[in-house]
Amino acid sequence: MIRAADLYTIATSGVRASNELLSTTSNNIANVNTDGYVRERTTFESTLTGGVGRGKTERVINTFAQNQLRRDTTQVGEYEDYYQRASVLDNILASESNSISSSMSRFFSSIQTASDEPTNMAARQIALGEANALMGQVNALSRFMKDKEQELNFELDAKIDRANNLIETIADLNKNIAVLEGNNQFSEPGVLKNERDKAILELSAIMAIETRANGENQGGTLVNLKSGESLVLEDGSFNLFELSGDPDPDYRNLFLASTDKPTTLRLPEINLGGQMGGLFRYRDEILSISQRELGQMSLALATAANEQNRLGMDFDLQLGSNIFSTPEFQGLNYADNSDLSLSMIGRVATDGTSTLTSADYLIEITGTTTGVPDTVDFTVTLVNPDGSEVTDTAGNPINQTYTGVDAVAGTFTSIIGGLELEFADGDSYAAGDRFLLQPTKNTAQSIDIIMTRPEDLALASPFRVESSLDNLGDAKLVNTTVTNTTVDATLTNPDASAFDGNGGLVAGTPARIVFNSTTEFEVFDEVGTSLLVVEGISDYNNLMEQAANDADWPFGALTDFPGYDFSLQGTVVAGDAFDINYNTNGVDDNRNGLELASLQTKDIMLQNNNGSNLVSFQESYANIVSDIGAKTASADISLQAAEAMQLQSNDWFQSVSGVNLDEEAANLVRFQQTYAASARILTTAQALFDTIFSATR
Repeated sequence: MIRAADLYTIATSGVRASNELLSTTSNNIANVNTDGYVRERTTFESTLTGGVGRGKTERVINTFAQNQLRRDTTQVGEYEDYYQRASVLDNILASESNSISSSMSRFFSSIQTASDEPTNMAARQIALGEANALMGQVNALSRFMKDKEQELNFELDAKIDRANNLIETIADLNKNIAVLEGNNQFSEPGVLKNERDKAILELSAIMAIETRANGENQGGTLVNLKSGESLVLEDGSFNLFELSGDPDPDYRNLFLASTDKPTTLRLPEINLGGQMGGLFRYRDEILSISQRELGQMSLALATAANEQNRLGMDFDLQLGSNIFSTPEFQGLNYADNSDLSLSMIGRVATDGTSTLTSADYLIEITGTTTGVPDTVDFTVTLVNPDGSEVTDTAGNPINQTYTGVDAVAGTFTSIIGGLELEFADGDSYAAGDRFLLQPTKNTAQSIDIIMTRPEDLALASPFRVESSLDNLGDAKLVNTTVTNTTVDATLTNPDASAFDGNGGLVAGTPARIVFNSTTEFEVFDEVGTSLLVVEGISDYNNLMEQAANDADWPFGALTDFPGYDFSLQGTVVAGDAFDINYNTNGVDDNRNGLELASLQTKDIMLQNNNGSNLVSFQESYANIVSDIGAKTASADISLQAAEAMQLQSNDWFQSVSGVNLDEEAANLVRFQQTYAASARILTTAQALFDTIFSATR
């Protein structure tokens, strides 16, 4: 043991050490309420010559507890933001006052009431009022969801700005900490490290991150996304986030951009975690899907009601018209298209109710041909809101290729998914051009009631069947159906019906059937000309369909002709005849009104984009509400669990790194005593020196 130091040196080092310990303890006590402060501890080593060596002040921290706290903070941030926004939408949809289901019930009930007394104008007016109220509520809910989308984008922008500021702050603190630690190896820059840890903890609330110490850069902390992408790098540089939407500017995609290189990296938002992950999950799992499902339901309802009303006859004895407007929608250009001024228009097909999906439609041009008219080749692919392909039950993408389609303004071509497309720019398109159609995202807020006159409700059927007074059999009319009222008196349109649009039937179309026997009937036109003889029948259901399926049917070029059908029940006798006429003066008729009211319970909407199951409008809306409710409830449970875990990890971290006033008070007393004892040694050394000095006088 080597001790060459004198009492004065030993005492001085003891006083200095005690003073440093008192300073550290006092600093801990003073910062007991400072957010993000980590308590410090000063340690000393003895010297070979005696006395206390130089002390080193360090933060007391458990990196395992710190990392666990960050992970739990990420979980709370994700579920909290997800739940808060989901619960707002859930509360709106669950509210009885906002229930579209109730509005639909009132609308269809009013149609039923009007059908019970079709000549009652007041009942018809109430039906129009309920139709207006229904679409008003649909419009309001769709606009509410659109507002939520805008709010979400504003919040994403704010989160990105804050995350970028934190990343830059962490990188700057790394540099400052490295400089201070290089200049003073005996004192840890605790204030700067606390600020850095505080920034990292806040960043972990925004997104899931991982950290590690930088061995090359003393004191540096590297920050990566959980998926591995670097945010704060070893050389002191950093990468920042960007948001961009292509082709839909309201649907933001996340990119990571280098600050010193002209490169950007597309990031998957699904596993981002934290508050931003919660916002992206809410957008993709709830908001985007709900917008489209509401749009699908609204468009399907409007299309079905319009189609059914067009199949009837109104109070003015004219063929029915549309009740609701069904808007067209513009295809969105991708940024890399050959010409951003090119356009493509889509709309719901008149018979698209049962095939309309809630998906988006990606249209890719594969070729064009110049001619009269110009034609275009393209592929249609159903895609999810995030751009991924919709797959069928076998896992295959749902797409369809079309070739030689007329590219002329005003010409619409039917495609998969219940839509029709117009390519108005001829051969100006180029192979590789892409367009995105979003028929169900925001169109629900654009559907309006366009029928203003109660007389225009087509509650009657436009045709009637009358049995001849000379009939000897007991066959009676049991059912009539109308499937097509497209007007074209020349019958050149393949979609033409037998209705002439002027209160009658087109000349030369079926107007009478006569039974030659119980298994054979003959079809005549209005002037008695025989059109065909149908033989070998086994029943009297859908007689026009049976005639159309006969090889001698003279209207084979027409797809749905004559557009009406009927069925008989009973026994026919040879010579029995049934006349088919336009339903002139049939204002008391309510057959089409009953069909219109029955739309409420019919399964005519696709339930899934990749299936064929059909549901009713009420079931579709109930599925939207229940799906959001289930996801919100699940998020609530997950949030409570995450908060409990965060509380535990925070207690663990604070038990190690937090300031304990009782402990610090005890240390204060202890260090005061060591200070006093060291000062006493100084007094003793001074007394000895004075004694020796006095002896030499």
